[in-house]
Amino acid sequence: MAEEGGARRTLILVIDEDNDIGRKTNWDTPIVGRDRNFLAAKDLLLADPEEADANAMFAAIKLYDDLSRKGESAVEMATVTGRPGGGLESDRKLSQEIEKVLAEFPADEGIVVTDGPLSESVSAIITSRIKVVSVRKLVVKQSTSIETTWILLGKYLRTALFESEYARVLLGIPGTFLLAIGVLFYYNLLTPATLLILIGLAFAFRGFGIDAAIASYFRKLQTIPARPALYQVRVYVGFSSAILFVVALVAGINSVSSYIAQNFPPQSTNIQDPVFWAQRTPLLAGLMLLSSIDLVIISASISLLYDLFYQLYVRSARVVRSAQALVLMVFLWALMRALGSYLVMGQEIYITQMILIAIMGIASLATMYILLSAIGLGFLRRRRVAGESE
Repeated sequence: MAEEGGARRTLILVIDEDNDIGRKTNWDTPIVGRDRNFLAAKDLLLADPEEADANAMFAAIKLYDDLSRKGESAVEMATVTGRPGGGLESDRKLSQEIEKVLAEFPADEGIVVTDGPLSESVSAIITSRIKVVSVRKLVVKQSTSIETTWILLGKYLRTALFESEYARVLLGIPGTFLLAIGVLFYYNLLTPATLLILIGLAFAFRGFGIDAAIASYFRKLQTIPARPALYQVRVYVGFSSAILFVVALVAGINSVSSYIAQNFPPQSTNIQDPVFWAQRTPLLAGLMLLSSIDLVIISASISLLYDLFYQLYVRSARVVRSAQALVLMVFLWALMRALGSYLVMGQEIYITQMILIAIMGIASLATMYILLSAIGLGFLRRRRVAGESE
């Protein structure tokens, strides 16, 4: 630092972050001294007349001359560069060149000249090595706000392209959407209705988090081989139950569609009457129920059987609930079949059956709960104590 009353040593520092000087001319950096910077700036303009860094160097030369005319003898200027594309290696190169300049000319203060906004890392490098008293941003062909906008756009584009978290949303979803449109267009299936369906599905998947749920599900599937055997059995049971449930719904829909096609032809006069369909809704509901209830109950019972096995395996008191749930499934199956038969045939005998099934179910479930609570839980507790003692 300068002593009190002595001349201040001022360094005018030109920053070229992407090394346009080195790429477009044969000059090596750092470039120290007014005359050497003048020659380098002239060579850079001859190589590229529209280069803003050359204008920044000439602006620094003008500032150097102005300070010299004012009697400031301890003034020096230098141009330092980074690497194209920025990043860690570019920052290291800039840092090394600044240190080299300061070793040759130990400045008390610095004036930074640049052709645009500096990145935060470069600003931190400069201020950590020299006291910056002024920053001159030279605007040549574009305003500062426009240049800043382009810098931000470039940053967002790099984020969208190379960071997977954003690329999935900004590129993956539109890419899948365009692929689906292209396939439909290729097979002459693209209509306004299909386009609206695609847009609606995309919004629904993103809005309800269906895409995240599917991705999470597939991530869990990838971990199945490393999971315990009980977990693998549970995954298989859940998958099987889901398939049977979907098949049950398809069977019910097919039964209703077949009945409508056979009994209500399209040329029927009442086919467009809402009251006509409202009157036949119980019949159609009964047909769907009778066609699907068997598979639905089997689907639920498979999951309950696994739960019963698991509770027995871990000797849990919840085995009572699992056993009750299985019995409940039997009574629900009988009750739903009686309800479906009543909706289809309309005979009052099925109402009597439903009442009897409901009464028998309540009595059976209550009796089962009392017996299992008194006998089964005691047996499980003894088995657990014996297992712990071993």
